[in-house]
Amino acid sequence: MRKRVRQMMDSGLQDMTKVFLDEFEVMRAYDRSGDFYRLEKELLSCIGEGDKAGAKERLGKIVEMICEIAGGERADRDVSFYFIIISALVARILLKPKFTVERTVAFNITCMRIVERKFDTNAIKDLTNDMVEFFIHVLQGRKKPELPHPVVNELIEYIDASIEANLTVARLAEHFNISTSHLSRIFREHTGLTLIDYINMRKIEESQYFLRNTDMKISSIAEQFSFCNQSYFTRTFKKYTNLTPKQFRERKEIDYFTFALPSAEE
Repeated sequence: MRKRVRQMMDSGLQDMTKVFLDEFEVMRAYDRSGDFYRLEKELLSCIGEGDKAGAKERLGKIVEMICEIAGGERADRDVSFYFIIISALVARILLKPKFTVERTVAFNITCMRIVERKFDTNAIKDLTNDMVEFFIHVLQGRKKPELPHPVVNELIEYIDASIEANLTVARLAEHFNISTSHLSRIFREHTGLTLIDYINMRKIEESQYFLRNTDMKISSIAEQFSFCNQSYFTRTFKKYTNLTPKQFRERKEIDYFTFALPSAEE
C-alpha cells in the first residue's frame, strides 16, 4: 500500500514538473514577461490607492496578455484562474495588515464565488470591472477613521473588523471597559449616528456584495452577518436602501448603498 502511494506521489510530481517546464519554455519565448509583472505591481498599487480607473486598465491589460500567452481554449480557464490568484495577492498584501484572518479568508472565498458565478467568455471585461470594484470597496470600507475622539476611532475600527459578528452595544462597552451610556453618547456626538445605526449600515453595506456576486441564499447571508433572522435582515436592508435584498439582487442597475463618516474637520 505504501509503495503504491509512493508511486502515485512520484507520478504526480513528474506530471507537475513537466507542466512547469513546459510553461517555463512558453514564458521564456514570450518577450513581455517583464511587462506582465510590472503591470501586476502597478495593479496592486492602484487598488491600494483606490484608483479604480487605473486598476481596471491594468487588470484589463493583464487579461489580454494571459490570452496571448495561453491562446485558444486555455485562455478562458487561465484568465479565471488569474482572477483567483490576484484575489489571493490582494488579500495577502493589502488586506491582511488590516483584517482578521477570518475576514481575509472570507474575502478570498467571496472572490472565488464571484469568479465561479460570473465568469463568461463574452463578459470578461464586466467581470474585470466587478473584481476591481469589489477589491477597492473592501479596502475603502476599512479606511482608518480620524475623528477627534481616540476611543471612537478605535470603536469604529473594531466594528469594521468584526462586522459579521453579533455586535451589541453591551458587548462593545464591555470590550472597551466603558459604560453603555457613555459609549453611546460619545459615538453619537462624534459621528451623528447611534451605534446600532452604524453597525446595521455597515452590515448592509457589506452584505450587498454577497447579494450581487454570489448565489448564497438570502437567509444564509442574513445568518453570516448575524441578523437574528431573514425577516429582520430584510427590514433593516430596506430601511437603508429602500429595496428588499431580493429586489437589490435582481435590479443590477441599482447602485450600491454607501455612506461616509464625517471627517475630523467637519
